[in-house]
Amino acid sequence: MRHEGDERRAGRPAGHHEHADHKVTVDGARDVLKDHGMRYSRPREIILTYLLEKDRHVSAESLYLDLKGRGEELSLSTVYLNLSALAGAGLVREFRGATGQALYDSNVTPHYHVVCADTGEVRDVPAPLVNGVPLGRFLKEYVERETGWTVDEPRFSLTGKPPVGRAGGASED
Repeated sequence: MRHEGDERRAGRPAGHHEHADHKVTVDGARDVLKDHGMRYSRPREIILTYLLEKDRHVSAESLYLDLKGRGEELSLSTVYLNLSALAGAGLVREFRGATGQALYDSNVTPHYHVVCADTGEVRDVPAPLVNGVPLGRFLKEYVERETGWTVDEPRFSLTGKPPVGRAGGASED
């Protein structure tokens, strides 16, 4: 089965990120933010630079502590406000962890999360394609055709447990 994002995992230059099916650099975020009526600011640049170094799943608190450890002087409330703004612009993706806490994902390509119910470990799973379309987009379009409603693309995470005796190997960010 083919999965959306297979090509992306083959390699991506540092500082690039996928957005709306195309690559975005930290500098390109200015245009995305402007399109959403937001300005590009130093705190947003700091947060985006960190998040785009590699695919990460972070809480606002862990991001705040990591940035503080790097010598960045941002308040926790600034981190929360800017993560919310970046998620609203589609530059990061918000989802819920095992205990319901908000986590932010630097990978905005179509994919799903499998969250370990015991440890909170998060793994990315590429979105399967249905008739050449990522599953979420397929469901959105199907529901709109069937109901006439305009609906948001569904976002969901799966909770479970890894196979017995197998190391998770997930991102610990």
